[in-house]
Amino acid sequence: MKVVTNVFLEQLDIHCYENEWFASMDQALHGVTAAEAAWTSSGISNSIWQIVNHLIFWNEDVIHRMNGTENPHKEEDNEETFGNPGDPEDEAGWAQTVQRINEVMNNLKTVIADLDDEKLKAPYAANRYSIERLLSNIMMHDTYHLGQIVLLRKLQSSWGGVDWS
Repeated sequence: MKVVTNVFLEQLDIHCYENEWFASMDQALHGVTAAEAAWTSSGISNSIWQIVNHLIFWNEDVIHRMNGTENPHKEEDNEETFGNPGDPEDEAGWAQTVQRINEVMNNLKTVIADLDDEKLKAPYAANRYSIERLLSNIMMHDTYHLGQIVLLRKLQSSWGGVDWS
């Protein structure tokens, strides 16, 4: 049975591509240039580029956990998952980063689609909580950071609002 699995798949689609209650990942990143992605507020916040790096890292990590594999890119410190702020002149590098987050989210969707409701209830590793809780946590985590991206875009006057159509 895949009732809960289908809910997670629907939530992931909304989270990535549809604007329901909040801006989707696609909307939050739409039209962002390398210069905007590398910009920080007074030099103290993470840049959009860093936030996307962080999202890539943690969503890949969740995929590894669900597959029972070790993340080869495991960082010693969460701050390291953000990486450098990005190069405002590197449009190709920024485009690759956006492409990478899209690939990771598509990979996550594939991994979720292979689950059934029983597997969702199982722990993702010995003495750990369920895959269902893991997925819920990563989606809330991502949505929190999407809000940060929107706020950074508002601060730099690059946010055109949400397309609710």
